[in-house]
Amino acid sequence: MPPRTPTPSAAAQPPIAARRWRTWLRSIEAAAIAGVVCAVAWSIGLSGLWAAPSVDASDEEILRYYADPRPGFYTLVLLQFIVIGTIAFLWFIGVVRARLGEGEPKLFGTVFQGGAILMAGVVLVGTAALAAPAVLVEAGGRLPDPGAASLTRALAVTLLSVFAPRVATLVVFSTAALGRATGALPRWLVWLSYAVGVFEFVNVTVAPTTVYVFPAWIALVSIVLLIRRSWRSPALVPG
Repeated sequence: MPPRTPTPSAAAQPPIAARRWRTWLRSIEAAAIAGVVCAVAWSIGLSGLWAAPSVDASDEEILRYYADPRPGFYTLVLLQFIVIGTIAFLWFIGVVRARLGEGEPKLFGTVFQGGAILMAGVVLVGTAALAAPAVLVEAGGRLPDPGAASLTRALAVTLLSVFAPRVATLVVFSTAALGRATGALPRWLVWLSYAVGVFEFVNVTVAPTTVYVFPAWIALVSIVLLIRRSWRSPALVPG
């Protein structure tokens, strides 16, 4: 008799609950929830960090603000929101790209992934610069020099209000192109995404409110994906 092929034991296979959990983490629902978490966490973190004295604040205003010990602790908490939001953003990007599988146009897929990684880096560095004076008070126990605080604020404004929107345009445009090519997004959201991308690219203001445009767009895309979770396209490969 030919030798039997050994069958893997039940103990060698992962539990059903673990397999279901891994499957859910790769699902479009997980991507949508991660996108909403990103939008909420980034919005909370940025709104709190922007409360620090602006670039045109006087030396007295800067010293008075940082003389209060509360901003230092609050800043550390707000940075946790930024980190959580960034992780959720990368998870959102990873799951969406995995769901597209081999059906994605390679050019748009590469720009999508590269722009997302660059966006995450810009957000982390920009918010770190925004939080640096308060972290100095909390960790170092001394007041920042008003000129240095203004300089780090100007650096943060440059990163978050000038660089970040242009990098976000890469993510928005490539998402719209992928959504249109695969049928993952409705046509109205594709054209709205193009409009958001154009606005982000041509906007030359440094108003703090502009930093919320991209999180709002992520939330909208996530909600639409969650509502349309049952969509199927021939170009897609099941996760």
